[in-house]
Amino acid sequence: MQWLPAQARACDRRKVLGPVAMARPREFDMDEIVRETLFVFWRKGYEATSLRDIEEATGLGRMSLYNVFGDKEGLFQAVLERYIDATQRLYVKYLRGEGIADLEALIDAYTKPQRLGPAGSWGCLMLNAITAVDGVSPRAHRTIETFRRYAIDQIEAALRRASELGEVDRSMDFREMAEFILTTMWGAKAAIRHAGTAAAAAPVARLLPKILRGLGMPRGRSPRRL
Repeated sequence: MQWLPAQARACDRRKVLGPVAMARPREFDMDEIVRETLFVFWRKGYEATSLRDIEEATGLGRMSLYNVFGDKEGLFQAVLERYIDATQRLYVKYLRGEGIADLEALIDAYTKPQRLGPAGSWGCLMLNAITAVDGVSPRAHRTIETFRRYAIDQIEAALRRASELGEVDRSMDFREMAEFILTTMWGAKAAIRHAGTAAAAAPVARLLPKILRGLGMPRGRSPRRL
């Protein structure tokens, strides 16, 4: 694990990404290969990551990597899907039908990533990839866009539930607000990456929940009874 500084090597990868069931038809651990490669791409960025970096991180030779993943883009696609799977689990964990409180928990997870250890200052793998100068493959772009739509759908559903609970005005454009929330959270991730510290997201962590709490029912209108 010499490809990371000593502090980053202390990062608990299994705590960050959790277990995943994958087939292991070869003599090496496919899950571990993808896991280790994910942290290289996440820390260094797609463009700056070389096959040599990946060889050092995984202990595999170039031909073994080619035989399994085809090329750098194929490897990144496996990494991206792994990262998105972990991110979607956050949405399942925090959006539980309890209205604004759910969204506050999700915002907290996005803007206070200290639990990730050193990886908490690396921003978002998806954003890091699509904002690169050369960028990633069209397939990777489609994968990220699919996740973006998923995230907006989940946030919109949480807002609609909040309206049923009388926490927000039912007349609002739920889709537009969901897009605003995701864009703001992604912006916080970009700020973290740029500054190299989770503290850069502090204004979003503090103000976005206040904005949501300010979306209450207009005076004189009663919440719908459930």
